[in-house]
Amino acid sequence: MYNDGIASDRFQAVQYVRSHPNATIPGYFSSYNLGIKFVNAASNASANAGSGTVGNLVLALNLARLFVTTSLNYAQFPYRVRFCWWGAEEVGLLGSIYHVEQASLPSATTESGRLQDYLVYFNYDMLASPNSNFGILDSLSVPPGTPNKTLPGTDRITNLFQQWFNEQKLPWTKSGIGGGRDFVPFLTEGIASGGVNTGAGGFKSATERDQYTALLETGNSGLANVAYDSCYHQQCDRINNVNPFAYEKVVKAADYAIEYMGRLRDLEK
Repeated sequence: MYNDGIASDRFQAVQYVRSHPNATIPGYFSSYNLGIKFVNAASNASANAGSGTVGNLVLALNLARLFVTTSLNYAQFPYRVRFCWWGAEEVGLLGSIYHVEQASLPSATTESGRLQDYLVYFNYDMLASPNSNFGILDSLSVPPGTPNKTLPGTDRITNLFQQWFNEQKLPWTKSGIGGGRDFVPFLTEGIASGGVNTGAGGFKSATERDQYTALLETGNSGLANVAYDSCYHQQCDRINNVNPFAYEKVVKAADYAIEYMGRLRDLEK
């Protein structure tokens, strides 16, 4: 973290910043006031948007490190990987819709993003709910109006995540791929989509709890008839409202999907 000294007492970076004392969220202070806003934003909505935001950042930074560290001999992907953080999802998907609209324009460039360059889209959000499940976006529940050409690729992504969780001997749950999420603008434009999450405001049933208990230790299977995230959209969704066990697993699943798809030679098909 960097503090440019705008604060009157020119205190050192990190000191007196209103963040959880054990937080390890990376940040960069371009100014004191802006830095405070960044840290406070990262400390709020931790299991909700914060978990996906930081999870994507970790994936992006590590992938970049692998590509630029020559001693690791990490082979380049035949495709570009673009990491995106959308704004205003919950007021109408404004960020993702705007990007898709701009990417569809004739003036769009490779750098800004051209819609025809997108082959698959992964949505990683709600990754650390305290009473989590391992939700896999279900290709059988795509929203109305999804082009038929999108379905084979979306089904392939769903199967990929299911295979990973099965191989890891982890339970998983079908998660609706309906409207209200940032993958919808991509799906409706014919781009295969999928992803993982750990649940939001819905409740874990006794049946689901028992399914998870059969494969996980009791402490990781969660509580029946309790919301996946009791602090969903509430002030209590802070840095301590995170399930580290679930967070680690779904980020590893997300990483596997990027690595697997990035090595394929037939994504266009």
